[in-house]
Amino acid sequence: ELNRCYYNTMADNPRDKKTVNDVVSGKCRDGREVCEDCREIDIGDISTAHFTLCQKPWSCLPHSQDMLQHRLCRRLHHEWFKVRADLEGKNGSGNYQPDQFFGFCNSSGGRGYIPIEQVGIR
Repeated sequence: ELNRCYYNTMADNPRDKKTVNDVVSGKCRDGREVCEDCREIDIGDISTAHFTLCQKPWSCLPHSQDMLQHRLCRRLHHEWFKVRADLEGKNGSGNYQPDQFFGFCNSSGGRGYIPIEQVGIR
C-alpha cells in the first residue's frame, strides 16, 4: 500500500476532530491507533498531490493563514507554479504575490490566473 502522505497527498486532517493551533485531536479516520499527519511532511518528500482541499493552483489562492493545511497548500501551489515557470522557461508578468505564484497571477481567484500562452497550437 502506498503511503498517502507521499502519493496523492491532500492536506487533509487524519483525525476526526478539528485541529486547533496545530494540535490535532480525535481518533484516526482510518481506524488505526496512530496516524501520520501528512500536513507536516517535507514538501521534497511528496511525489504527487491531489488538489481537492487546497483547490486548484490556477485559483491563485494565497493560503496565507498560519495553519497546518494552509501551509502545506501554499507549499504545494508554490511547487506547481515553479514547475510551470520551468516548463515555460520564464516567470510570468503577473503582480499578485510573484514570489509565490512566479508571476502567473494578477489577483486571488480564478480570474486572476494568467493562462499558458498557446503558441503554434491549431
